[in-house]
Amino acid sequence: MTPIEWLLLTVIIAIAGVVRGCIGFGFSALVVASSTLFLDPTIVVPMLAILEIIASIHMAITTWRDVERKILIYLMIGATIATPLGVYVLVILPADSIRLLLSLMILILSGLLASGWQYRGRRGPATFFSLGLLSGVCNGAAAVGGLPVATFLTAMNLSMASLRATLVLFFFGTDIVFILSASGHGLFTQSLLIMSALMIIPMTLGVHFGGKLFTIVPEQRLRSGVIGLLILLSLIGLVRAAIGHF
Repeated sequence: MTPIEWLLLTVIIAIAGVVRGCIGFGFSALVVASSTLFLDPTIVVPMLAILEIIASIHMAITTWRDVERKILIYLMIGATIATPLGVYVLVILPADSIRLLLSLMILILSGLLASGWQYRGRRGPATFFSLGLLSGVCNGAAAVGGLPVATFLTAMNLSMASLRATLVLFFFGTDIVFILSASGHGLFTQSLLIMSALMIIPMTLGVHFGGKLFTIVPEQRLRSGVIGLLILLSLIGLVRAAIGHF
């Protein structure tokens, strides 16, 4: 990497850390969308798994009491089963097709959320287990497994505190599963571990600042920010997937 690329990556990580600290998700998706313009996805995705775990540990102390534990358990079971499949897809296939379909789905759902729609269907174990399966495949293949979960939980109209806390613990669990699944594919090299270590400081500073924002910004504005971020990320994903197909 050139000095300019190191600087760009540092700035991207810090800004994405602010978003992660404030609303609980979006870190990996923002970094993937930006940094893969000059870095290979097989470098970025494993690095993000390491950084997400550190970010989750940093945030878990203050968010643990707000976690929706039953939802989290079934999400994790599904994601644990499906993540190895996603990692296999990452190794043998480009992620553009998955990113395209996922981005279309999230854009449609985010548009519905912006119009005031809320999910009022079943909320039992099967629903969250299925959502976990989808998230596991997307997380392993393209590091965007948090987006369908964030979209669905937002549609359920959870409080921002519960949404943020549940996502924090979910990312912690899924990224541990990802690292265990990916370790046998040779993705975690010495240079990648060094890069990850160097990015811890800008990410931690960003997460800390984002956490401060969460305590002062009104919940309705935070919810609007979540929906706006989902729309932005889905549009970025569509553009990147379209570019990848041509």
